[in-house]
Amino acid sequence: MPAFGIVKTGMRRFAGLGLLLFAGSTAVLSQDQQRVTSPDGQIEFRLFVDQPEPAALFRLAYQVMFHGKTLINTSFLGLLVHNQEPALGENLGLMAAKNSSGKQYNSLAADYMQNGSLGRRINVEVRVFNDGVAFRYVVPKSTPLLPMLVENELTEFAFAEHVDAMNRIAPGAMIALPFVAEQRGVAWIAIDELHSGSYPRMYLARQEGDILISRLPPGRDESAVAWEGDTPLTGPWRVLAIGATRESVTQSKLISNLNP
Repeated sequence: MPAFGIVKTGMRRFAGLGLLLFAGSTAVLSQDQQRVTSPDGQIEFRLFVDQPEPAALFRLAYQVMFHGKTLINTSFLGLLVHNQEPALGENLGLMAAKNSSGKQYNSLAADYMQNGSLGRRINVEVRVFNDGVAFRYVVPKSTPLLPMLVENELTEFAFAEHVDAMNRIAPGAMIALPFVAEQRGVAWIAIDELHSGSYPRMYLARQEGDILISRLPPGRDESAVAWEGDTPLTGPWRVLAIGATRESVTQSKLISNLNP
């Protein structure tokens, strides 16, 4: 039976539990962090499960490193599904992971299942190029998500260092894409997306400090549901162009290289 993973920042330990949890069961400690680097080895993407704060549910999270320095600190991932708790991306464990390579990138596909959700699953596909990172959600077909009603997206971008561009953004303000900023001493970064199908275009909002979070506009009837459809769902690419100069990220070919 596949095991769940719970990872803690720093030691990245997890307690391996079966799909059915019984009181008094013994946790098995093991490593559970997936990594993928760019072909030139300068960019690294880390995917894991972590706890936002004590007593909170463990959540899917990621980090991005550039030239050995942290560019994106622990940032949480997930989708808010209408009338379903917890969010898709919380209280889950790793089922399988696979690394592979493409023509210009190295990739990772990781599959997760939510504990106690009767089969709700969320997968993350990652591609790391020499000039940036792209990742997207893939939600397999499952009975609890037929149909799937997405209220909002919970993708965070937590800058490791303060960025001056944040000084001009009020908390909760809507930010259009691309969002371009410099982390002094680390790199320039441009956050963008490759739009896909009927899934709504995202915008960013300042959550707190130097953390941005993705947001989806409400449905046409102003309901709480931003997107409705059937699973399987392959979401849009969330794109991080990374470079030493502003010009290198604003002129990046990353999105065109992702576009089939």
